[in-house]
Amino acid sequence: MPFSYAQKRKLDSLSAKQMIDTLLIDRDLKNWSIRLFTNYKGQSFNLRNGDNKLSFKPNNRAGVGVGLGTSKLILDVAFNLKGLEENPTKRLDLQGAIIVGTNHLVGMYIQHYKGFKVSNNFGEPEFFSDNIISFSMGVNYLHTFDEISFSTSTLRAGLMKAEKKHYISYGVGGFMVYDNFSANNALIPDRNFFDSDAYLREFKGVGVGVSAGVLSVFVLPANFFTTLNLIPGIGLMHKRSFTEEDKHTVSNPLIYKLDYNAGIGYVYKRFYVTLVYGSGIYTSGLDHGLDYLFSNTKAKISIGYRLNSKKKLKLPFEGN
Repeated sequence: MPFSYAQKRKLDSLSAKQMIDTLLIDRDLKNWSIRLFTNYKGQSFNLRNGDNKLSFKPNNRAGVGVGLGTSKLILDVAFNLKGLEENPTKRLDLQGAIIVGTNHLVGMYIQHYKGFKVSNNFGEPEFFSDNIISFSMGVNYLHTFDEISFSTSTLRAGLMKAEKKHYISYGVGGFMVYDNFSANNALIPDRNFFDSDAYLREFKGVGVGVSAGVLSVFVLPANFFTTLNLIPGIGLMHKRSFTEEDKHTVSNPLIYKLDYNAGIGYVYKRFYVTLVYGSGIYTSGLDHGLDYLFSNTKAKISIGYRLNSKKKLKLPFEGN
């Protein structure tokens, strides 16, 4: 529900610290939960030239972790499972999303991967290369026309309300992205299957764009609920490709984006189970008939237990 005039006046009078606390901290402890989860996530990218495609995917993409959930913020800490992986991918993968106020959804990610499995669709052997490095970071923002605190938090923190059968909110926003991938040698190992000029050792790109989308939650019978979010976008990206001898500014600046997220959840008293799957996909042209597609995919199964407390969280600046 939008802020009233009195609430807005009160927010205007708060300090920056108080503003952050007010907008990001859920003071109702009955909305808090502890969570155990297993997840699957990892960035990958494809290079396509006509009908021929090279795919670069990391190994050891599964993990387990613990977390804390509220209606406004999810804090999960995951541990990557390398197990007996013969060629583990070295990785730093930080992702998160927060709701600011009731109409602002902000997502962020920072990813650094070293080591990819390289496969193709033209019959060449698959192999693992530990000198392929990818670094990506980005920010996504969506301003919705209706309140989104319920539609986002319900599935993730097990806070189901049965007053309505569905919650749908539309919004507009934007995104920023930086992407860099490289190899000691050529990323395209055999140019017999690609355009002879489509030689590539490194790519760098920074872009901004606009987006629009829909967030939705549907309450189902027997304490089940499901969600579907779709946010497409389009933008401009300054892109540079590098070879051993030369560097090239890509002539086509367009970049296309699609974020999607789907999931299902079940609530039983103070327990909840959720399954979510989603991805952020970017695609763009790199000249010489070469197309690039980057995807940031994640899936998570969580089991949570909501606290049974009627107490309110008291913040330090509020005094006695």
